[in-house]
Amino acid sequence: MTTSLITPVRPGSTGAATVQLALVEGRRMLRNPAPWLGLLLSILYAANLDGSWASGRYEGLPVSIAPLMLGISVAAVGAFARERVPVADDAPLGASRRNLARLLGGLTLVALTAAVVVGAATWLRVTDGLALGDEPGATAHAHFSAPELLQPVLLAAFAVALGAAAVHVVRQPLVAAIGLFVYWFLISTYWLFNGAVLRWLTPLQVQPVYVEVGPPDTDPTTFPYDWLLAQPGDYQDYWARLVVSPSLAASHDLYLVALTALLAAVVLPGPWRRWLVAGGLTLAALAVGLQMTVTP
Repeated sequence: MTTSLITPVRPGSTGAATVQLALVEGRRMLRNPAPWLGLLLSILYAANLDGSWASGRYEGLPVSIAPLMLGISVAAVGAFARERVPVADDAPLGASRRNLARLLGGLTLVALTAAVVVGAATWLRVTDGLALGDEPGATAHAHFSAPELLQPVLLAAFAVALGAAAVHVVRQPLVAAIGLFVYWFLISTYWLFNGAVLRWLTPLQVQPVYVEVGPPDTDPTTFPYDWLLAQPGDYQDYWARLVVSPSLAASHDLYLVALTALLAAVVLPGPWRRWLVAGGLTLAALAVGLQMTVTP
């Protein structure tokens, strides 16, 4: 006769068991090498940004987080792939609760991203900011607004849910990981998604927004002195004003929350799924509408 290694859970104690499993999964995800390798690549990316054009480093720093996001998604794939391993009928938690615990465990990687963002923001304060704009409209002391700093943190939650949904749909961890690599690589080519509509829909939104203000032969000294400018060049044939909009960033934060909810619905069946889909779709529509309203 064999003895079960699973301790039965008393009625009403599934919440505590969910928290305990979330803590276990969180530690496992932190021990996964993928996020740490992604963080290393992100640091190398940020350290070698091209600052030779008007908004090069300001745009590049948010994009440098993409390798870390890939690592987080791959770690989530590893965690949710374990769901395909059969468990005993008297397991303390059902499949939906186990998936909820794994999603909650992913908060450790969100916390890691938050620590990275705080460290980067502190470093920018110590070094007095970033260069933004071309003379005569330029500054050497640009800083990211609070909604812009929040976006990588929310993007990490999105990356966890994306990895979970990918392996849930594809069912093969290696294929899911390859697909995620292609996805994050495309997302990191942000200039492909920086048009008037696509910037509202892409998870990785980059500012500033380029607003055309004059033909190439315009005397830039005729523009208001407090405008940040980008001069005509290889990628634009006009003078542009560089506008950083905290309102646009905040609206996009709501959009990331909506996307995360919709992805979480893929792995959470039952009433959770209905609420997440309804809430996610409603919030996504609201967020896109707000972005449309506040875009310069």
